[in-house]
Amino acid sequence: ENPATTGPMKENFYKGEDDRARFECDRKFAVRVGLRYVKGLREEQGEKILAARSDGPFQSIDDFVRRTGCEEGTLTRLAEAGAFERLDPQRRNALWKTVGAAKERERERDYPGQVELPLGGDDDVDFDDLTDYETIAWDYGSTGHSTRGHLLTPVRHELRAMGLPDARTVWRMRGGRRVRYAGIVINRQRPSTAKGVVFMTLEDETGFVNVIVWRDVFKKYEILGKTASFLGVTGKLQSEEGVVHLVAESLWDPATARKPSRRGSRDFH
Repeated sequence: ENPATTGPMKENFYKGEDDRARFECDRKFAVRVGLRYVKGLREEQGEKILAARSDGPFQSIDDFVRRTGCEEGTLTRLAEAGAFERLDPQRRNALWKTVGAAKERERERDYPGQVELPLGGDDDVDFDDLTDYETIAWDYGSTGHSTRGHLLTPVRHELRAMGLPDARTVWRMRGGRRVRYAGIVINRQRPSTAKGVVFMTLEDETGFVNVIVWRDVFKKYEILGKTASFLGVTGKLQSEEGVVHLVAESLWDPATARKPSRRGSRDFH
């Protein structure tokens, strides 16, 4: 078992033999994300982890810190990505423990025999659990995606209350209909041959919506069009031979209580 990989978060850990058997069965079908997806994790750090793991499973976060010798930045990235969920299911707690353990390890190295606190510092600190939205946001922030859901899944009820359809619904609408839609921007393109026209792709938990922004419209909303990660578009649907585009009339900032943000889109201007 590799605790230094992200995997599906269990709402409740097993409490008895029946639960243990059920958990072991579920684990066979789990989706796990490799170390290479953790942003900022250098190859030599990953090799340290694999070398240490070859000697046996990690028993605790302290054990992981001692055996791998990973630097504090690496430990932080792993904790934020949920890599230690088999050792501590609460990411904030895991983050606290890894940073504390790294600092205590440095003190042991610099002042051998003089460190009185156990490795990892004060274990009595207890943080609030991440909400579903925060968990998905931490996944995206640390690995660029999530096995638990899409960034818009936790706010879909807000979008629905605002009368905003999801991508799957947009694709079923007839051409020529005026639509308001909001999604995460995953790319922007402005080909040199398109005379200033910008093509954008927005996504949500059900699919994608292709958006065409004419030069004059983009110029009017240029700052929002270039910088917004979560974007609202009002326009008319254009449907030809099964291909659907939303021709933008205006761009706007969706007024949701939480602002989903995907770090970075593929932009080719």
